[in-house]
Amino acid sequence: MDWLSAIGLGMGSYLLGSVPTAYLVVKFLRGEDIRELGSKNVGALNTYHQVGVLGSLLVLSVDSLKGALAVFLPQWLGAPQWTVFLTATLVVLGHNWPVLLGFRGGKGVATILGISLAILPILTLISLVPTLIATLLTRNVVTGVGIGFIVFNILAVATTRDTAQIALCLFLTVLATGTYVAANRGRITAALKNRTLRGLFYDQNWNP
Repeated sequence: MDWLSAIGLGMGSYLLGSVPTAYLVVKFLRGEDIRELGSKNVGALNTYHQVGVLGSLLVLSVDSLKGALAVFLPQWLGAPQWTVFLTATLVVLGHNWPVLLGFRGGKGVATILGISLAILPILTLISLVPTLIATLLTRNVVTGVGIGFIVFNILAVATTRDTAQIALCLFLTVLATGTYVAANRGRITAALKNRTLRGLFYDQNWNP
């Protein structure tokens, strides 16, 4: 595959990631802009707070599918392995900074879930167990997801998976973490100043 084809796949992945699922669902069900509601995040968790379980599950499923397609499409086209690194990264960048919404998107967690399911499905499913347990015990999705990321990456390294796969998983973890920190830097600074962790996750709490 030549560089022009790879660039085309990358651009297609970015545009795929830019499809604002949460925005469309909330707009359809409530007639409002999710970027002006709740945490203002264009993702499944904020969708849950605005329109309930079914809407959030739809967003989670579609956003995860976007990530999986970004992995499978290069494979179906017979592209080299490094192309998956490009498409997986750009589909997350598209979700987080979608051109269709003025570059105001989500945090990329659901899209990364789809990528990890496509690359390392068994390890991803195993990692979902501690994620769910931590979320239920702490009643905090951010905490649960953070633990899930840690467990997943530890398992990927411990089971001596392909170096490229491990590198991609670690990179996407850093990307998701960096996006969250950048979006919540004011709250994080205040929480560290007051020596309390609650401020780090306050508006992300899961309150069914």
